Amino acid sequence: YEGEIVAGSNRTFIITFMDDETVRAKILSMDGEMVTIKKRDGTTQIVNRDYIKFIEAVPIGSVGSVGVGFGVPYGTLGVNLEINLLPYLSLAGGLGTTVYAGVGWSAGARGYFRKPGPMWRPRVSAFYGINSVYSEGRGNPNNKIYQGVTVGLGQMIVLWKRHGIDLDIMYVAYSEMDNEYPEDYSKFKINIGYRFAF
Repeated sequence: YEGEIVAGSNRTFIITFMDDETVRAKILSMDGEMVTIKKRDGTTQIVNRDYIKFIEAVPIGSVGSVGVGFGVPYGTLGVNLEINLLPYLSLAGGLGTTVYAGVGWSAGARGYFRKPGPMWRPRVSAFYGINSVYSEGRGNPNNKIYQGVTVGLGQMIVLWKRHGIDLDIMYVAYSEMDNEYPEDYSKFKINIGYRFAF
C-alpha cells in the first residue's frame, strides 16, 4: 500500500490475503507483526503481516454523494442524492424549489468515464422531472411547471478529500412546455453545485 495507513482511523481498506481472500475492513491496531482488523459484519480478526498480500484504500465516493445546487438534477434549486450502482453508473434524485412555481424534482442516472477516486470525473446524465417553468412574475397564479426529459454532459471535480463541485451543460430533450410555449424558453441549461462524497 502506497498511502498512509493510520490504525484506529475510520478509513475502510480492501485487504487481500495470501490465499487471495479479499475483505473490506478497518484496521484497529498494528502491533509488531500482528494486525487487528474489523470486518464489515462487526467481527474482528488478528492476522500476521506476512499473511497480507496487499492493502488498497476504498476510494472516497465509492458509495455515493449528496449535494446542494442549482439546475435540473437539484429540482431547480435544492438537494441531490446520488447512489452508485456500479463504479461507473449511479442513480440520482433531486428535490427543491422552482422559486416561481412550487416544488421541483428530478430522477435519473449518471454514467461516469472514470471510477471513484480521481479528482476529475467526466460524465453523461439523463433525468426525468421538472425541467421548465413558465413564469409571469413571482407569486403570479399563471405560473406553471412542466415535466420532461433532460440530458447532459459534465463533470464532478473533487477539490479537497470528500468535497467537490458539479458542473454540467444540460439539454432539454423534451418538455411538456413544448406543447404550450415552444419558443418561450432555452433548451440549454447549466447545472452547478457543491457535493460531499461518502
